[in-house]
Amino acid sequence: MSAAVKTVSASATSRNWAGYVINSSDLTAISASWTVPEIHCPSGSTQIVSAAVGVWIGIDGLGTATPEQVGTNGLCVNGSATYVAWEEDATIKSGAQQSFSEISGGDHITASIAYLGNGQFRLKIADAQSSDSRTYTVIIPSAARASAEWIVEDPWNLETGNYFSLPAFQQVSFSDCSAAMNNVAGSILQNNAVPLSMTDSNHNIIVTPQGLNQAGTSFQVTQVGSPVPEAPSILGLLLPAFAAGIFSLRKKKLA
Repeated sequence: MSAAVKTVSASATSRNWAGYVINSSDLTAISASWTVPEIHCPSGSTQIVSAAVGVWIGIDGLGTATPEQVGTNGLCVNGSATYVAWEEDATIKSGAQQSFSEISGGDHITASIAYLGNGQFRLKIADAQSSDSRTYTVIIPSAARASAEWIVEDPWNLETGNYFSLPAFQQVSFSDCSAAMNNVAGSILQNNAVPLSMTDSNHNIIVTPQGLNQAGTSFQVTQVGSPVPEAPSILGLLLPAFAAGIFSLRKKKLA
């Protein structure tokens, strides 16, 4: 028997995001779990990083300059799949910083972001398979706390000023999704989140979220088409230099 699903009437598109977003105020927490999607890299690539896909949760990614985000990336590095966990916040000036790299496709990730008051946030990310985890506490006095996001992303390449090419990737399963406003927690459905589909440069949908489960706490994101290739990456950085800032999880307004 297939699981019952809930849908919401509103929807939107983005050039590089797919998932669910809340556009509200007084957001104080977000959490979720997901399975790191295995990626399939094109063979014969001579580029150091030829394709990438990110999975993350965040606060303030919609239309603000103060995003707080934790997530994982699948990267095609010299033609081979590599996976890393990362954290990004408004105190970092050069894009996302690597949290840990001993993760694999299929690993179970748990993540959360909580507002502690007085501009302070606590960001957590953990890998159940490797038992590795990180906790960050940052102070962002100007944080608007005006949106929350559960997202699969085509990351922005700071070296080329363009999006990475997307690799083929397995369906992403988000679960245990929750967000709180004024410390009152609710599911994606209870918070009236909007589903967001990713389009390529020709406005074709290429990645899209499926309907929520009955409780409104889980969903899948599926790759449904092949994007128009972007300009090639000419990165001269090795993967351990991830913290040097080759990635940016850019804020987006709903289209």
